Amino acid sequence: MRKYVILALLTSGLLVSAIAADNGFKYLKPSYFDQMMKLTIAGKSRTYFVLTEYSQVSVTVEGPSQLKVMSRLELKSASETPNYTLEVSIDDGKKPRLVRHTSKLSEKADMSDGSEGYLGVLRSKVLDIPSGKHEVVIKLPKGSKDRVLVRLSQKTNEFTGRTSVVPMTPFEYTSAVDLVTNETVYTYYRVGGEDRVALHLVGPATLKVLSRIEFGPEMKGSQRWRLQLIEDGKLKKTYSLAASTSDVIQYKLPSKFVPSRAETFFVEVPAGEHVYEFRLPDDRRTSLLRFLLPSKELTGDGQE
Repeated sequence: MRKYVILALLTSGLLVSAIAADNGFKYLKPSYFDQMMKLTIAGKSRTYFVLTEYSQVSVTVEGPSQLKVMSRLELKSASETPNYTLEVSIDDGKKPRLVRHTSKLSEKADMSDGSEGYLGVLRSKVLDIPSGKHEVVIKLPKGSKDRVLVRLSQKTNEFTGRTSVVPMTPFEYTSAVDLVTNETVYTYYRVGGEDRVALHLVGPATLKVLSRIEFGPEMKGSQRWRLQLIEDGKLKKTYSLAASTSDVIQYKLPSKFVPSRAETFFVEVPAGEHVYEFRLPDDRRTSLLRFLLPSKELTGDGQE
């Protein structure tokens, strides 16, 4: 039977009210590049870095954070509207992520040295960077004849450092599960099969989600699972997670399951009121979820 509760903090009965802030992105210089170029954007000088088939840009990024990759395509004529693609690799261990854009002539960008050329409008893509230190490499696909100028900025996640956090109780859930470590109890909520979870949040805000797969007796080694995020009834994102069993946390009550290590990801909640649901698509397994918000987003600390 589904349980319905009023959206509340576990430590108080206050409704969520996130405080708006600036976008928080700061310029980030690459750790490696082949060529740099100065552009004048709306009268202001900006440094960009050049991508060609034979040149790339790399940067070391500390997570959890967000990396914004801004780019401008050098056009061959003022009237063309071509497509272009960037390849982004994190730690050189996974298949590159393809970032695709469509360009057109910018009315604000010029070469700082006065040379002739057609510069495309600014296009950007924000990438989630997981916890730890990571090497991000940005390049063009093999055989590309494009010339692309890129600029980077980073937004440090609200949860970096010793940020005070508050656990969130969903307004709808079917099963709450208590896990214990070092005599401290943490409440998780189960999703998968007939179990579901839904939260109501007011943004802008950053939600931290801890996800654990439940290991049955037949499950061995590291397990992979996909978790879908549904925002206001529409699929927003699918997270691909993987973990082995945890040796530091266990169920408070006897269970046939064993919890995995926690995998963490962050959900950027846009302005306004939103309903979020989490699902395990086409999966007979179940996952446990825990939800956290920075306490300052609930108390108004840091408001201008």
